[in-house]
Amino acid sequence: MISRFTLYRWSCCTLLALLPMSSLAQTDAFNPGFSGTLSINAGWSQNQSQSSTHDDNASTASLDDEGERIAQAAPFILGRLQYSFGNTLIYLGNSEDQITQAQFQAELGVSQKITKNLVATGALFGNLPGMDEVWEDPYLTNQDRETTDQRVSGGRLSLDFNAPFPVSVKYAYATSDIEQDDIGLSLSLSPVQREQLARDSQYYRFGTELTFPLHPSLVLAPALYYTVRDAKGDAHDFEQFSAQLSVILSLRQHSITTTIRNSSSAFDKENPVFNQKQDQDTVGVFSVYSYQQLFGWQGTQLHVMAGYQKQDSDINFYDSENTFLSTGISYSF
Repeated sequence: MISRFTLYRWSCCTLLALLPMSSLAQTDAFNPGFSGTLSINAGWSQNQSQSSTHDDNASTASLDDEGERIAQAAPFILGRLQYSFGNTLIYLGNSEDQITQAQFQAELGVSQKITKNLVATGALFGNLPGMDEVWEDPYLTNQDRETTDQRVSGGRLSLDFNAPFPVSVKYAYATSDIEQDDIGLSLSLSPVQREQLARDSQYYRFGTELTFPLHPSLVLAPALYYTVRDAKGDAHDFEQFSAQLSVILSLRQHSITTTIRNSSSAFDKENPVFNQKQDQDTVGVFSVYSYQQLFGWQGTQLHVMAGYQKQDSDINFYDSENTFLSTGISYSF
């Protein structure tokens, strides 16, 4: 469930990693040698969405229903390992800027310091087989729906400029493939209409982020993103514009990063089941709090993550609401 609280579908991977921002603030990630973070956590989530594949949400009585409200709690372990050659850094896990935006995706990446003020990063990501599921036919009513695997993979590139103030330019590409896509099979649809609903997709995302240090303890980081989904069925094609603002506050051993994001998605074609487009707006907020040197132990952090996201679609079936809360202790070396 934790992997499903994301702002983009291609972020739904279950091998997670955490590198707190506060740990990066005190060390240079390019210092030669091994370094990493291990984090033990407990999380709670509550969501209401027809896409939730929890057993309690298997049956739906109506396509106007938004799904059952599901609450879950579970422990989870996060981690990251990296090795630096001085100007080149290889890592397995997650980048801290992804975590602070609730994007829990496993990555194998390389960062290269090109100049003192320019760093390039390239990374590959993907989910583990059997760990991300969708409904074979989400439109099946009054019967238990069956799940099928969703395979997600892709890569991302970023350029980080550190002068005169930090600027990041990003590009990401991902594919999503449904193993057994029977969407609409339970309805009286023509072959052409069913083809319009096919969910295999390619995603393209472009983004830019700015960082404005207003005070040694306060940083503002606005960002803009443009995302395109090119689906096999054109009823799922969309263009999405997103704006977000991150506020980073640090004081001695305490740090907190809060990110607010608003997205608007415009779909190309009508969904033949509902005879209208799935246009939707999404608003979300995600916060990470860290406390350094817990009980005076060097390299330890106490952290709390919390998030909320609401998606309002022109088609009620695609409305969703998610709440997430976790706490844990991490050790950085």
